[in-house]
Amino acid sequence: MIEISPDDPVFDAEDTDPSVSPGDDFYRFANGGWIDSNPVPPEYGSWGSAHEVHVRNEAILHDLLEAAASKDHPAGSTEQMVGDYYRSGMDTDGIAALGLSPVQPWLDRIAQIHTIEDITALVADLHRIGVGALFTVSVLPDFDDPTANLLYLGQGGLGLPDRDYYLRDDEQSTVLRAAYRDHVAEMFQLAGIGGEDAANTILSIETAIAEVSYTNVQMRDVELITNKIDLDSISHLMPGFGLHTYLRAIGARDESTVNVDNVDFYPALDAMLREASIGDWKTYLTWHLLRATAAALPEEIELEAFDFYGRTLGGQQQQKDRWKRILAAGTEDIGQLVSKLYVADNFTPEAKQRMEELVDYLLTAMQERIKTITWMSDETRKEALVKLDGFGYKIGYPDEWRDYTGLEIQPDQWFGNRIAAANFEFSRQIGKLGRPVDPHEWSMAPHVVNAYYHPLRNEIVFPAGILQPPFFTPDADDAVNYGAIGSVIGHEITHGFDDQGSKFDAAGQMRNWWTEADRSEFESRAAIVVDQFNAYEVEDGLSVNGELTLGENIADLGGLKVAYAALQAALGDDVRPAVAGLTPEQRFYLAYARAWRQNYTDEYMRLLVNSDPHSPSRFRCIGPLSNLDEFAAAFGISHEAPAMRTPAERADIW
Repeated sequence: MIEISPDDPVFDAEDTDPSVSPGDDFYRFANGGWIDSNPVPPEYGSWGSAHEVHVRNEAILHDLLEAAASKDHPAGSTEQMVGDYYRSGMDTDGIAALGLSPVQPWLDRIAQIHTIEDITALVADLHRIGVGALFTVSVLPDFDDPTANLLYLGQGGLGLPDRDYYLRDDEQSTVLRAAYRDHVAEMFQLAGIGGEDAANTILSIETAIAEVSYTNVQMRDVELITNKIDLDSISHLMPGFGLHTYLRAIGARDESTVNVDNVDFYPALDAMLREASIGDWKTYLTWHLLRATAAALPEEIELEAFDFYGRTLGGQQQQKDRWKRILAAGTEDIGQLVSKLYVADNFTPEAKQRMEELVDYLLTAMQERIKTITWMSDETRKEALVKLDGFGYKIGYPDEWRDYTGLEIQPDQWFGNRIAAANFEFSRQIGKLGRPVDPHEWSMAPHVVNAYYHPLRNEIVFPAGILQPPFFTPDADDAVNYGAIGSVIGHEITHGFDDQGSKFDAAGQMRNWWTEADRSEFESRAAIVVDQFNAYEVEDGLSVNGELTLGENIADLGGLKVAYAALQAALGDDVRPAVAGLTPEQRFYLAYARAWRQNYTDEYMRLLVNSDPHSPSRFRCIGPLSNLDEFAAAFGISHEAPAMRTPAERADIW
């Protein structure tokens, strides 16, 4: 029996469960002790390795925010903007004293609506302040020409996570919709503008919107949701609403084409605007205004929003401390300013250099995988290698920090600061139209515990926030870092070659670079992954959605294989001594499993399975491992063991 030594410099023996064999349940073997001793804290819906890193980062940022808010700084400086933002959010007495007055001008505008033209004008302004009524708008690289920016319109307008929450007829969904109706009614009553009738109107309108919306599986299909339409055709999509008028109002007047995701969604929405009364649409807009701004309003409204979205939907038993909520808002509103304070002392040049070495080894390992894959033709292989050669990567923090000139943050205007930040970011996004894509752009704040692959940029990005133990430990042995952050790097690389990322080329252009036979073979192999994850049951009647999670599951499997190959290359032909009695291969897989340890509330697990493209962590661990001979060999596991699939059942793509 393999056990973790109490002298191990990385792994804690108390986190494991030595009573379980690696061949029976490796997730439990590696993490059982931690799982048993780390129930989900009451302010969370789930709790795992990423949360532990996040909480450590929060503590660092808390000190930085308090320091920035403790004294005056030059106007426009990072410290002034972050400090005054934080100070305004922590001023609960001032927020209470203002009551609903900050949002009242918006409520008054809604009350003055008389025509659909009024709705169009208001929706444009609501979008500017982050209120996602009717549909969404964003600016991204053009999928036909990734050097240029393109305006994207997306389906939206719902208060529940996605369309299926309105349309499923099982008991849990029925109960949840009733709770949503009660929540909407309570929010209107707290705002002093209605109640039960308003809630029924909201559920009726949003159900109608849900019926014409794509499923979350359809929304993953990039070929389905990339539809360029010229301005004349845009006018015909929503003639009553006036999409052309809306585009002028948000500052996109010079665009010749716009992308829409669900082409049939917009005419259906236009018909709804004509069929429902203006009064009903005023109720709908009021709801989405209140929903979007609840966290910036008095405590009773914020608490009611938490009670539904946090407690009922997400399984949290209590709100996080207020300073944590303000930090989360700051990450959303002024993320790079917050990150600028964080990375100054928490991500060293040495750590960045070590990460660059890891990324280079992973890219080389992926290159070797592509070169030696037997199911791919030379024609497609050549294109795949060109794409990989075109990969860019960003590590830690931006080479050029975002410029916030023009954004004014006041120490006593919490609602106003949130609206100003949203408006500033919306204008920044629209301002990118007609300009070349900025190669320095980041899609998340660098202090966030996450990573991503951007298909339109063909780049992988690893923020400083995730480059902390247990994901990345600069002084740990290579096996540990390759198993943890190496598998994350491999995961993001493989996203460039998953079921959707593989539809983009080296330049980020959406283009089919596959032969017909190779694409067919790829899809057959991907179908095995779908079937594997469809078979994972979370609770009676609820299983993982293998189609929804396919991209992440392909990336997990490929990333783990690529990281293992990179470790072997890094170790070379040198003697491979055990560390605390564990071989490098064993430490690699233990580090991988440790990174995925996580507990969930029942509510959050259901939310995840129903709406998230990521599988629950247990399956992200055991799913890929069950396909790997290298894993079995590392722990002496029989191919007939419960942790393994038979060779005929295994998935093998990258």
